[in-house]
Amino acid sequence: MAVAAFCAEFPWLLPSLDTKPPRSFHGLIDISNTCYEISLKVPKFPSAKGLRLSSGVSLSCLIERCRCQLSKIEQESYTALEYLRKFQEICNLACSKQDASREVPLPTESFFTSILSNLEAIGWSKVCEISPDFTYVTLQERDVKGRLHNIKVGIPPGYPEEEPVVEANLPREFIFSWNSVEGLHSIFAAFKEQLSSLQQFWDILDDLDEMAVVLDPQNPERRHKTRRIFLSNHVSVQLTISVDHPRNLPQFHLFGPSSLTTPLNARLTEKYQVLYIIIIADWDPEQSIVSNIERVLEVEVVKRSMEPDDGNAEWGTECAVCYSLHLEGCHPDFTCDHCSQSFHLQCLYEWLHGLPNSRQSMNFIFGDCPYCSMLISCKVPE
Repeated sequence: MAVAAFCAEFPWLLPSLDTKPPRSFHGLIDISNTCYEISLKVPKFPSAKGLRLSSGVSLSCLIERCRCQLSKIEQESYTALEYLRKFQEICNLACSKQDASREVPLPTESFFTSILSNLEAIGWSKVCEISPDFTYVTLQERDVKGRLHNIKVGIPPGYPEEEPVVEANLPREFIFSWNSVEGLHSIFAAFKEQLSSLQQFWDILDDLDEMAVVLDPQNPERRHKTRRIFLSNHVSVQLTISVDHPRNLPQFHLFGPSSLTTPLNARLTEKYQVLYIIIIADWDPEQSIVSNIERVLEVEVVKRSMEPDDGNAEWGTECAVCYSLHLEGCHPDFTCDHCSQSFHLQCLYEWLHGLPNSRQSMNFIFGDCPYCSMLISCKVPE
């Protein structure tokens, strides 16, 4: 029944006959009054689970322009027929918009020749991906420590006279001098130079990630300059490492109950004052950042080898209301001064707002702590 309904709506797509129900369809689909050849893999027909669509170069260029929308309907569609209906609708709309807009001159032969010769000079082993319509290319390079880095180059229609747009996962802005003669090679050379200048920065962060228990970011990327790590139970510190001087004293921001963070902040302020008067003796650029933190704050950093099997619960980092570490990208930054339990501000506010005996004054709300029932207050979220 499902096969009959599918073929009735898309009669030019023929099902495979080797299995029942069919696991694939092959044939033509009408997109804006033009027939395109496609192959549809449907391992769990009529379900859309595991569905894969492939096509020729012409339709692939159109699919690439609608990539985000098509990825979304692939996740939302329950059946293969539902997916193909939406696929056809999105592609038809994309064609209509293209026809309504002003015509863009097609790339010339020199456009493709220039790109291919540039990639040949760089080396094909460095090419990670090329879009079907040559609108972007992704290049890759390993640094001296073997870390893999990618750079995505958006290629404009006026290439090489027109300068490309570059996306690089780096902790500082990627700056290059465009050379239309060298083309992509000039960008890649600048990229390798940037990688070379950032080796010490990444070495320090890699050591920190390997040794300490990192709360944020959840999945550190090469562009990230901050790490939030544990100092002791219920206390954590966010470090911002200098890109240009990674071995210098980083910026500190402490999180935890005031009874514990106040003395640490006082100690840290004293160290910063010393730093600007004389050479700071406690911060040794030759030592690891973990060892330096322990000397400056006079408190032990929690090591990954000390992390309990049940995750962050023993360290008191999960929100005591929603029992989650992250809520819409936010970490539990509010701590009860009595029991040292952590909360997301939004979770704590909603808890207090629901209590019959809570009271609000100006932009603060007061009530009983969800964990220890002692008096607690927080700002009303904006």
